[in-house]
Amino acid sequence: MSKKLRKIKPKKKSNWKIILIVLIILIILGVGGYFGYNYYTSLHTKKKVTIKVLDSIDSYGYSISDRDSELYKEEYEKLKKILNEEVINDKDYAEEVAKMFIIDLYTISTKVNKYDVGGREFFYNTKVDMYDLKVMDTMYANLQDDTYGDRKQELPIVKSIIVKDTTEDVYKFIEDIAVNEANDTRACREGFEVSSNDRSKCVKDVDKVYVINLEWEYSKDMGYDKVGSVVVAKEDGNRWSVVEYQPKLDAFK
Repeated sequence: MSKKLRKIKPKKKSNWKIILIVLIILIILGVGGYFGYNYYTSLHTKKKVTIKVLDSIDSYGYSISDRDSELYKEEYEKLKKILNEEVINDKDYAEEVAKMFIIDLYTISTKVNKYDVGGREFFYNTKVDMYDLKVMDTMYANLQDDTYGDRKQELPIVKSIIVKDTTEDVYKFIEDIAVNEANDTRACREGFEVSSNDRSKCVKDVDKVYVINLEWEYSKDMGYDKVGSVVVAKEDGNRWSVVEYQPKLDAFK
């Protein structure tokens, strides 16, 4: 008699592995969604840095804000006192301009971005655009944006500055000749004349400028300049402004 073969029933697959995989996927999606949502909301809820002007000397175009360093604010008060005198001492005024120019230029920690060029309000009006470009392309080229106040970059702060010496000198302004494209004419600004050496340039001799040598220190030495020479000249009216700067002493002798 033949024996009946028993049918072997397939074992039921345990579904615990499937459940585990589903749980892992859900956890990954949940964690990813959480961080993604936080990142998205942070971008849309961040508040931009607001800068509050604390004081200004409107007739000269100077001001201080809550973002400026303590040293800058102290020197601003000295400048304000000089300008409030009945008779302004030109030398004192020029030296204070030179000091504030250096402090603002090299205290990069207070700048919002590379377009927030330090020292520009002390620079000569017809030269300031070229100065801005030079600073943005060199000293401020790698400055991280701080629009939302979250910059982590370590940056220099000038903590002290002294005037080593000041001398009077003469100075020759040189600028490109102005071109009027409408009628194809070229002319120099009032007070300037065409250079005899280069017909594309206009020149003006100034019989009095101050050449000021300065030395300064930082809260932390990060390898930035510590000495420099600044030439300060008188603009229209009573305003004295920086016309040239070199990061070394006696640069203009």
